[in-house]
Amino acid sequence: MRMLPPLAALLLGASVLAACTNERVVASEPTPAYTRSEVAYAASDRDLRVVLHGNPFGLTPDRFADKVLPHMQDRVFGVRTNLTTTPNDTARRDYKVVLAFNISENMLNSALCTEGPIPTAPPGGPIIVQGAFCRSGGALTSATGWLDRPQGPDDPDFRSLISDMTFSLFPSQRSDLLCGRPDC
Repeated sequence: MRMLPPLAALLLGASVLAACTNERVVASEPTPAYTRSEVAYAASDRDLRVVLHGNPFGLTPDRFADKVLPHMQDRVFGVRTNLTTTPNDTARRDYKVVLAFNISENMLNSALCTEGPIPTAPPGGPIIVQGAFCRSGGALTSATGWLDRPQGPDDPDFRSLISDMTFSLFPSQRSDLLCGRPDC
């Protein structure tokens, strides 16, 4: 009997586990204005405001924030920040992260950065979350994610959805910077 090398076994196991999840995240290409240095300016060693719209589980707003925020922490690669719905005076006012759960009408992710109300559906059913990292009313990055069969706010797939959304909103670099071809 032939044994799999350890790396091959690890990759096989990871692919099997990935197939078991029911969450997906799709990130839009960051705007040309998005840079890692601006992320550092906006969030390094300070609070970064998070705005949550909607509540797919019918929890109180504070309780829902308690279920979301821990899975956003440490997902901004290379920047130590505190993502919070109650920022202190270290937060830069022009920057925020917005997550909107089950928006009840069609809306572009970039529209999440405006200060208007965002209508959302009542709790229950699959989750669609739209997110944006915003500067002064405009989106620098955006992503959309969904969870087909949420089992509640402590569901590992829900925690992964929040974590993956946050990671997608703060890409390490823009892909067009890696291309080097005029047709990218």
